[in-house]
Amino acid sequence: MKSFSGKQAFILTVAWLVFGLVAIPSLPAQENLLLRVGVTPDYPPLIFRQGDTITGVEVDLARRLGQELKRPVTLVPLKWDEQIPALLEKKTDIIMSGMSVTPAREVRIRFAEPYLKSGLLAAFRAEDLKKYPTREIILNSYSVAAAVKDTTGDIFLQRNFARGTRKVVLRKAADGVDELKRRSIDIFIHDAPYILWMVSENESVLSALWEPLNQEDLAWGVRKGEEAFFNQVDQAVKKWKSDGTLDTLLGRWLPAPYLKRFK
Repeated sequence: MKSFSGKQAFILTVAWLVFGLVAIPSLPAQENLLLRVGVTPDYPPLIFRQGDTITGVEVDLARRLGQELKRPVTLVPLKWDEQIPALLEKKTDIIMSGMSVTPAREVRIRFAEPYLKSGLLAAFRAEDLKKYPTREIILNSYSVAAAVKDTTGDIFLQRNFARGTRKVVLRKAADGVDELKRRSIDIFIHDAPYILWMVSENESVLSALWEPLNQEDLAWGVRKGEEAFFNQVDQAVKKWKSDGTLDTLLGRWLPAPYLKRFK
């Protein structure tokens, strides 16, 4: 094989660079990159387990988002308090787990266009339906009220319930059902979709006040500084709102009266 002199090799290298003949490595395209979705599957009907399968509203939306962005989706199950740290440490790309938009969370992450209006509801034993007929009575009752730790329900409970209320913090949402049945608590505060699901599964023993205690937006969290990805996600939600896709996907899991009320 004929070899090049040092001068020839230098000239050839310059020519390659000038005329674009050298293959310079480029950043990978967004398309086909795995979309890692952080989920906490304990929040039916938004995100929960059925046997070994994770399902719910967020799973349907994640699949649709993957199609929109042309990226395969993988679900990354995490504990609730691990969601934001995992996102910031780049272990996930997006949080899709029924997360409410709050000023405190917006300090650390960025939220896309909200996909669902929600609010907190109060659940209690069915026999106490007449005991808790209004929001004001619930907030000022000297009862034992509970919420899940580090959720908006927990914050609302601490800030808005009367001082005489005994306030209990639970580890997970399912504990609210168990504690009500055991009579360890009188009221359980949590997001409206979960309370709807919980009462529907236990309607012989549980009920709720269907007047929301507050109003919240649910949205997906992404890292700050990733403008292109944020815009893709944000525009996808806005597009689905406009063309009816979002209503169709939400309607598979949430009753029409709920969606109408929280529009």
